[in-house]
Parts: sequence; C-alpha cells; structure tokens
Amino acid sequence: MVLVTLLLGCNGSPSDAPAEHSSLPAAELIHRIPNLDDLDPAFAAAVREAVAAVERDPSNGAAVGALGRLYQAHRYVDQARRCYELARQLDPSSPDWPYYLGFLAAGRGASAEAARHFERALELRPSYWAARVRLGNALLAAGDLDGAERAFRAARSAAPGAPWGELGLGKTERRRGRFQEAAERLRAALALDPAHRETRYLLAMTERRLGYAARAEELLAGLESYEVSSLDDPMLETVFELVRDSQSLIRRANQRLAEGDRPAAERLYREVLRLDPDSYDAHLNLGVLHGLADRNREAASALERAVASDPGRADAYALLTIAYIKLGRAEEGLRQLEKALTIDPEHPRALEILRDIGAAWPPRPPRIEQ
Repeated sequence: MVLVTLLLGCNGSPSDAPAEHSSLPAAELIHRIPNLDDLDPAFAAAVREAVAAVERDPSNGAAVGALGRLYQAHRYVDQARRCYELARQLDPSSPDWPYYLGFLAAGRGASAEAARHFERALELRPSYWAARVRLGNALLAAGDLDGAERAFRAARSAAPGAPWGELGLGKTERRRGRFQEAAERLRAALALDPAHRETRYLLAMTERRLGYAARAEELLAGLESYEVSSLDDPMLETVFELVRDSQSLIRRANQRLAEGDRPAAERLYREVLRLDPDSYDAHLNLGVLHGLADRNREAASALERAVASDPGRADAYALLTIAYIKLGRAEEGLRQLEKALTIDPEHPRALEILRDIGAAWPPRPPRIEQ
C-alpha cells in the first residue's frame, strides 16, 4: 500500500489510448527530462547512461525498459509509460513491460486498462502470482466482481501461505454486500498474517456492520502498531532499488542557495517535493528562499507546510514568526515564536527574534490589581 503511494503522480498524463506504432527509432521516441543538470547528480548520470544505451542500440527493448524503470523510480511517470509502451513493441515476449504499464494505469485510476495489462503479463508469465493479486484489485476497481473473484482465487492457489488471496476475496464479498462471507474470508486472511493492518481494519469494519461492536473495537485497538504490509513483488522491487536519496538533492539545493543561485535552488527544492511532498527540509528551505526574496506570502505558505510535516521542530515556527510579522500578522507571529521557544528554549534564531522585537520570555503573567 505504502509502496504504491511512493511511485505515483505525474504531470499532464496523456490519454489512455495505446501508443501508435512508429517507424522512428527508439532514440527518437523516448521522452527526455529537461535540465538534468539541476537534478540529483547520481540520478542525472544514471539517466544519461541509460539514454546512451538506447542510442547505441535503438532496437533493444530491454534498454528502453531499463530507462523506463529509472524514470518510474523517480516519479517521471509519463516518461516511464512511454518507455514501457515502446519496450513492449520492441520486446513483446517480456512480461515486465505490460506489468509496469498495468501498475502505472492502476495508479492513475484507469482500472480496466490496468487489468488488460496484468492479464497480458500473466499470459507471458503465469507463475507470477503478484500479478494475479494486482489483476484482482484492478478488476474489483473496474466493477468486474466475478473476474476479481477468479483472480483472487487463482492468487490464493498460487500462494496459499500469503494473505492476499483471502483478503481480496473478502473485499470482493464486501462489494457484493455479503458481509458474513466477507468476514469469513477476512478472518482466514488474518489467520495467515495476524499483523496485517489492512486485513484487521476491513475485518473490524465488517464485524461492526454485522453488529459485533466489541469484536470490531478489539481489532481496532492499537491498529497503528500493526504493519502496513507490502505485496511480495520482485518485479516492482527492481524499480524501488533505483530510487535515489532526496537528501543529496537537498544538499545541492542548499549549496546553490548559499552561492546565490536562487532559481536553481528553488528548482531543486521543488524536485525534492515532487519526490517527497512532505519533506520538512524542502518546505523549510523554500520558506527561507522566499523570505530572502521578500515573497512573504509564499514564505509563510512553505513554512506552514513544514510545520504540518513535522510540528515538533522549532526552526519552521521561528521563521514563520518573521513571515507573519512582515505580512502584518504580528499576533499570529508571536504565537509561532512562543511555540518555537516552548520546543527549544535555547533556539538561537528564536532568541534573536525575541531580542529584535524586545519581548520578554517566558511571557510575564498579567498583573492583578489588589
């Protein structure tokens, strides 16, 4: 579940229609990323190397697909999709390309298309049971409950010790409104993996629907401590292994900011946020950058996002104090300063702001007249 969330998102996805065949070589058809120099150096080098491999042998579907994996790992989903479509044309016997196309289609909600891709992947590699689970989920999302049931039953037969087949059958029965049967399937799934969070939650909701409130509450107790389990999916793991650490992007952006190259720094911080929308450091440093440019409304917005990402760190509150004061929201600014000093009474920036505004800390209690 979490891993699915990790690899989705793109700008301006094209229509769901399949790509037309073309006589142009692969090197002419692959979609490239502009301004590679502004991205993580390791990622940029890997892209250049992968593109060079395609240019050396434009008919090599595996090389085109490898570039697609690299794009997908870094959430350039549109480019990845085009590469996989081309790789499928060049290397039609490989199950990888329809499988990845199915994953990307499911991510943008094109469930029927995703099911077609997963079916093709299974034709080429019938033993890959993870594809049967994904096929079942795609068919379930598309409203084909009978097809979903067949896929989940096949997944259960292929991997009887894993919970995914029973879980899928439970979800299918819930969609049919057959909650007693759903509870039986979900209990079977939970017996196979008692720590599986999704199964516990769905079973709790099902028990509640059946009128067993005490059972539901027992299942929900401490739910956050249970695992968010991921499907055992080696094909997708080959994509995850390519993900570069966003901290290297942060370091490079900070260097660009220190050098005074604010446009390049902003592009890099936004690239981090494209990969990790909740990055505290990227939001914080964007707030600094906007503040230096006296773009105080944008600074406040970025710093508010930083606070939302990690409310236990004082830096964003201290900088938000300045942004609010510059926007004429002094009272709100002082509240942020109070939060910063509550978290860290020795925070250097917060104390500097305190000296600049001439306030006292801790706040003096109001004087009570006798």
